[in-house]
Amino acid sequence: MIAAVTGTDRDVIASLDPDERALLAWVAPQLDDAAIEAIAAADYGFDVPGHRRELTELVRSPWLPEELLGGVAEVLALTRWTTPSDRQGHLQRLFACTLLVRAATADGGPVDSLARLVDSARELGEPARDAAVRYLAWCRLNLPPDWRDDPTAPLFLTLAVLLLSARRATATAVAVRLVDELDAVLTDPDLPWRQRPRSPLYVRRDTDLAATRRLWSSLATRCLVDDPAVADPRLAALGAALSGDTGTPVAELRALLGTAT
Repeated sequence: MIAAVTGTDRDVIASLDPDERALLAWVAPQLDDAAIEAIAAADYGFDVPGHRRELTELVRSPWLPEELLGGVAEVLALTRWTTPSDRQGHLQRLFACTLLVRAATADGGPVDSLARLVDSARELGEPARDAAVRYLAWCRLNLPPDWRDDPTAPLFLTLAVLLLSARRATATAVAVRLVDELDAVLTDPDLPWRQRPRSPLYVRRDTDLAATRRLWSSLATRCLVDDPAVADPRLAALGAALSGDTGTPVAELRALLGTAT
């Protein structure tokens, strides 16, 4: 089971300057009245004034909510599932996912929100990417409530940090941590076996939607394989395995990254 990050692994994540409020502090000021209105109307126009009021409070708050329930949680969740076509759409989705990744929700499933957070942060570029790395590093070190219910979920936080920081010198150390976590999940006898083809990320997970699985695979390719700014070729090999383009066993990935035991 994957739990707290300790020892030198904690130092690796801590070197990314974790900050719970970094991403909220960047994205919230980007939302104008029209963006808030669009999110408020996401539930087919139901109770727009009430949702607008709650969303305005969330946008103005310097703190992320511990819990999201009721109507505002519903419009944020529906915004999460959008496919943005422009900057404004990505800002709205990024804001929604920032809150949903941190807060306890009625339906859980933070991995679905996380994938879309990574996608929008990547599309928005800097400084959104840097703010997202700092925020997700904080989440990985502290594991907000919904991340504690599924022992296979935390490795996706590590994956998200890697994808958004792949251009940095510390990326290979984060990749080592990710492969160690993946190996721990795959060899844990207490976890039910769910054999899936292609990416080892889904060998033990049957809870994620197909769209989420496809998005993670696409992100692994875009961030680790296709980005010419990623310096370490081992990260491209890891990305190909995670995306399902190669059938590289985890043991080989460990050896590739120098983590074989």
